Amino acid sequence: MVAIESTPLILFSGLAADANIFVPQKIAFPQLVVPKWPIPKPDDTLDSYCDRLADDLRPYGQAIIGGASFGGIVALHVAQRLNPLAVLLIGSVRSPAELSRVARFCRPLGPLTGLIPVRLLQLGCVPIASGFAGRFVPHLCGLARQFRGSDPTLFKWSLARILDWTSTPTFDCPVFHIHGDRDFVLPMRHTSPGTVVAGGGHVISLTHPSDVNDFIRRAMVQLAGDPTGIDQR
Repeated sequence: MVAIESTPLILFSGLAADANIFVPQKIAFPQLVVPKWPIPKPDDTLDSYCDRLADDLRPYGQAIIGGASFGGIVALHVAQRLNPLAVLLIGSVRSPAELSRVARFCRPLGPLTGLIPVRLLQLGCVPIASGFAGRFVPHLCGLARQFRGSDPTLFKWSLARILDWTSTPTFDCPVFHIHGDRDFVLPMRHTSPGTVVAGGGHVISLTHPSDVNDFIRRAMVQLAGDPTGIDQR
């Protein structure tokens, strides 16, 4: 049996984003840990990067791990190295085949990600990330805020790892998946979430916090009831 209140909950933020993406979840789940993204080494692959992340997380013991967007992809690979109770995908995907057609089409451009003028683009997205814009385009505003606060080196590396992602991690624990039906970054039609957020975009942890919190709570309750007999949809 799993003690819900004491179960470590570890969530990775989205593409080069920080812990702010999970502020509503931190309020609801005091045990939540959002690891900081280490700056990748020049020769880091997704596997070598996740090796280090897994080593850092081992002191927490058996936990529930997950992530949003790219953080979900990382969570899958970290789960392959640890023995988590479950993996939570929040607006993410389970395999490279579930990436958008645009991402798959752009794979040959992976080596060119280093040329992206991230700082300039971050300045350009300031108006979209404002509170005023958030009233009218909350999904786009959430993405702009995430991008505006990202580290350029980490952003470029992470984007390149998405484009060259080819291996689907394998592990034994259940996977719980929540997705917004208006997610245009990772369209829901390419994947099969168990929970759908009506009207949800890509940053549902911020735009639909109650839905995401309920999703996490239900997963923990199911784990507490039967850790081995859970529908992995």
